[in-house]
Amino acid sequence: MERTKEQRKKRIVEILSLLHEGGTFEEAKRLFNEEFDGVDVTEITSAEKSLIQGGLKAEEIQKLCNIHVSVFKGSINEIHKSEEAYGQAGHPVHTLQLENQVLQSLITDEIDDLMEKIKKGDWQKKDRLVAAIEDLKQVNKHYVRKETLFFSYMEKYGITAPPQVMWGVDDEIRKQIKDLLDYVKNPRAAFNPLLEKWEAAKHEIEEMIFKEEEIMIPMTLDVFSLKDWENIAEDSYDIGFAYIPEPPFWKAGPSDFAKEKEQEEQRQMNIQQAKETTDGIAEELANAKTQLEKEEYDWQNVETADTVVLPTGILKLDQLLAIFDVLPVDLTFVDHTDRVRFFSEGKHRIFPRTKSIIGREVVNCHPPKSMHMVEKILADFHSGANDTADFWIDINERKIYIRYFALKNQENQYLGCLEVTQDITDIQKISGQNRLLEGFTKD
Repeated sequence: MERTKEQRKKRIVEILSLLHEGGTFEEAKRLFNEEFDGVDVTEITSAEKSLIQGGLKAEEIQKLCNIHVSVFKGSINEIHKSEEAYGQAGHPVHTLQLENQVLQSLITDEIDDLMEKIKKGDWQKKDRLVAAIEDLKQVNKHYVRKETLFFSYMEKYGITAPPQVMWGVDDEIRKQIKDLLDYVKNPRAAFNPLLEKWEAAKHEIEEMIFKEEEIMIPMTLDVFSLKDWENIAEDSYDIGFAYIPEPPFWKAGPSDFAKEKEQEEQRQMNIQQAKETTDGIAEELANAKTQLEKEEYDWQNVETADTVVLPTGILKLDQLLAIFDVLPVDLTFVDHTDRVRFFSEGKHRIFPRTKSIIGREVVNCHPPKSMHMVEKILADFHSGANDTADFWIDINERKIYIRYFALKNQENQYLGCLEVTQDITDIQKISGQNRLLEGFTKD
């Protein structure tokens, strides 16, 4: 008798519970193979949600995420039928998969092969191994594109838990690659510790490839619109690509949009299903954080008097003013007629500014001894001879860095000059690292 969806879910929960209660991977795998021919990604996430609702911490889900995937690996069904659009060169999915193919080749055909030769005593291959692991670091661009673009659109549709879990694993992989590279460069590196570090990193990287290909990509293909994919494709060039040349620019064709229109009802159902299967995990991972007021996502179409719509986002007027207030620099804008039009009001301005300078010719805002320099900078900006000018001076034992930038529109027409002034005394004293996670302490 065929099981219902709920019965399948219940049995999957039981098998995963066995793992979390100390059961062996082999036993869980055997039970699954005996009772299931295949499983959908949504069934796995739904089962994990039930475990969390039953009291299991989300951190434990993340710790055993690889084991969950391994239990079902080879049995996960393709839940999204192949569509022509994402098979085209330049489509973000096509690019992601191509990078994964090259990454897998680097792992198997290059690094594994070099490790085998070194195992047999050929340490002359060490320099090649160092170079190969340096190449491996390119995966960072692959992950950054995923985290910045794929995850942003997943969150747009309420799919919040998978991105948070995957991002944590990405960071661990980055650390493993760095540690591996540091160790292999050590003149005293020994093979067994090197192999152990490599096998650990390799395992996580290959598991992430599997999760991207079999979990993330099918889910995103089910819910993202063609417009979403076009935006991701366009923004990808700002981040860059790993292991492959820059792909061709991709845009959806008329037939793709026609097909999407026919399938829109199913897409909306997929969105709701994906959101429901991740809500429980998302709530746990959020750890009762206050939900921020949800902004309208289609921000390009917002039209209100107190809103500034920019090419890369949207800001309320009070938000914009608050940003200017906390910037660690003083800003002054001079328009194309060389008159002052704006200055920021930080708490500790280096050079005093008053509203009386608005509309004043900027050259007259400087003492006579420096007027000729101001005139020279502006003349060069107008003519195009220079686009920047930098100066640094000492004031009351503080080092002050003053920079001027020519502002131009997309037609290369001169719009004016931006003066940026910053006290860099304390910046010059910085050494070492103070990473985000290391520098943050709770009260």
